[in-house]
Amino acid sequence: MRRLLINGRFLSGQITAVNSVAKELSIALHQASLRQDNGWSVELVVPRALESKAWSLGIPVRSHGRLSGIFWEQLELPKLRRDGVVLSLFNTVPIFGRGYTTMLHDANVMKTPESYGRLTRRWRKFLSWRAGNSGNHILTISEYSLMSLLDCGIGHPEMFGIVPNGLGQVGRVQADIGIFTRLGLRYGVPYCVGLSSLLPHKNIEVLLKSFARPALAGVDLVLFGNATADDFRELGHPVSSNVHFAGFVTDEELAALYRGALAVCMPSREEGFGLPALEGMAHGAVALVAPNGSLPEVVADAGVYAHPDDPEEWVEQILKLKCDRALTQSLRCAGRKRAAEYTWDASAERTFELLERWY
Repeated sequence: MRRLLINGRFLSGQITAVNSVAKELSIALHQASLRQDNGWSVELVVPRALESKAWSLGIPVRSHGRLSGIFWEQLELPKLRRDGVVLSLFNTVPIFGRGYTTMLHDANVMKTPESYGRLTRRWRKFLSWRAGNSGNHILTISEYSLMSLLDCGIGHPEMFGIVPNGLGQVGRVQADIGIFTRLGLRYGVPYCVGLSSLLPHKNIEVLLKSFARPALAGVDLVLFGNATADDFRELGHPVSSNVHFAGFVTDEELAALYRGALAVCMPSREEGFGLPALEGMAHGAVALVAPNGSLPEVVADAGVYAHPDDPEEWVEQILKLKCDRALTQSLRCAGRKRAAEYTWDASAERTFELLERWY
């Protein structure tokens, strides 16, 4: 029985998209090892301080070492290489030793460095290069991310394997329609959903410019995330009265927003995967995205596209979805079908196929 030892330090961080992927895939890997009897056992390895939190995932837990945080990861985790395959699922790798498998989600820290602080940028770049050292292996989440990492000089093709994301918790929960009352959305008025982020590569300003156009006065935009209206105004971006900032929302609230939305909008200049587009499609929102990064790979022909620097094109596409009900219904059906193809069970199976090849 071979051991897969998953770095559980992601449990100490904020609930980010990357940490959510690490959680979902860890659970799926454990369940697959039981269901398939594939000769692998799965353990979540954590510092002592995270032991109780780790047990809540329903995965066997190994509490290891005396340190915590990055120091635990860099000094304690490498000692376990003799016990099994050490897998990190959140863009990090020990800098000592070799034989690690790391999931690098994208090359954004190198392609859009302005989206990161100086120290974070340097550390993330170093870890990416370290993950690509001889003797290691890299999982990534899309063909686009693989090619981007190679273009940035990370590793070589034989080291890589693609493991797409599955549909997250948002795609599986019951919708909480109380979010509509909390936001005071206008009854019967169509709306679109997007991420509220100041990161330059997310390019949310094109949505704000689009919804400031008179042609979209009868359509609302709901942005969820940590950036506020004042944050955007301070940067000189227009925030019209039909734009609503939801702040942080629960999975159930986000499911409700997706379910009632005309479209989920992603005007990103770079995306390693594009999970909001997948989640939105699962709930029947049309994916309206920029033809950048991995978005065409994930959405394919189940959505519509608009240029990231052309607000008028976003206006035109939104009005087309609003007015052409047959088109919108067709895209809703295509989106649901497309989203159903992405499961964590499939991601776990693909991971084990790669581990069998490498180890």
